[in-house]
Amino acid sequence: MDNSRKKDKIRIDSVIGYNVRAEREMRKITREELAESMDLTVSHMGLIERGERGATAVTLEKLARVFEVPVDNFFAEPEVVRLSLHEDGRDDDGLLSAKRLKISSLITRFNNHELEFLIHVIKGILALSHHSSPQDSE
Repeated sequence: MDNSRKKDKIRIDSVIGYNVRAEREMRKITREELAESMDLTVSHMGLIERGERGATAVTLEKLARVFEVPVDNFFAEPEVVRLSLHEDGRDDDGLLSAKRLKISSLITRFNNHELEFLIHVIKGILALSHHSSPQDSE
């Protein structure tokens, strides 16, 4: 596989994995439950969700049936991915953006109060790392 196609594959695998995990978590299904319904191992399901292994067309079709969504939902690029990934599927540190995707999937469980608190914490961290006040980050 040439380098350009490999970069595209890394990127699309990350997008699909993010969307699979988001759908699963939104429905409060465990990875174990999903893997069992898909006749896959839990580790294989984890690799797909982390974008470390591509999902086959058959797997995507099964996922679409389980979640009752169109297959193309898995290809929709979430805003967090658009903002954090370069064209090669890597973030500014040169690493796959798994940590950013993990954070994004975790905060979907937060209520409004928790999100406001998290925003405050992030602004404080940014202020410390940039030696400015939290208000400068707004």
